[in-house]
Amino acid sequence: MTSDDRSVGKVRGTDGLRGRFEGALRDLRGRRLTSVDYWDVHNFGPERAPWDYGDWHHAVMGVQLGTDLGAVTVTWTDTFYPYGIEVFHEPIGHHLVLGESGPARVGPDVEGQSRWAPLLGSRVHSTACHWEQFQIGPSRRANGGIAAPAHSVDVPVALRLDFAAGSIWFVAAIPQLPDPQSVFIPGDEIMWSSPPRRCETWASRTPRSLAHPPDQLDQFSRTHTRAHRCA
Repeated sequence: MTSDDRSVGKVRGTDGLRGRFEGALRDLRGRRLTSVDYWDVHNFGPERAPWDYGDWHHAVMGVQLGTDLGAVTVTWTDTFYPYGIEVFHEPIGHHLVLGESGPARVGPDVEGQSRWAPLLGSRVHSTACHWEQFQIGPSRRANGGIAAPAHSVDVPVALRLDFAAGSIWFVAAIPQLPDPQSVFIPGDEIMWSSPPRRCETWASRTPRSLAHPPDQLDQFSRTHTRAHRCA
């Protein structure tokens, strides 16, 4: 389900987590985009860290957007469930452990034929968020007994920003390379896409049921990315 100006699904109220989440996203409207920075874990290899895969980009640790009202961070969080996507009105450095071996900016190049070039200098005129409802559990003990009953959670997995020149999507997802069509959602990485058909393909492959118990969630996320996040 997608939320925009309307209340969609089960909203926890304006004072709850979802209300604050949607308020932060809504506050992007009217801001003018001035810069874009993709962040990845530290690259110890001799080659430049890859991020450009044509109609989608990979920003493992998140994206910092420069605007006329200050920096904005789009990154993955466990606010609702490990992991969704979220917007913060502050620099990405507030969410990363920076240093000599810490995360670094890897792109993009926003000149020439960049997909970002037509958007720089223009304003965000609308926003939207795609929420997925996941069925969790039940969690089972080693003997097969149920330790915790099954339950459902609503997780924001994708954000859309609309400009006069077009729309862009940020998705909390892990690409399953070398297959560029395959992704795991939700994930503790950020993927960017411009064509709506790409996001529709990703969404169609999203698992709606996660049967692993809570105490085994770590196997589904990359420990090296979480190690560079601020507590």
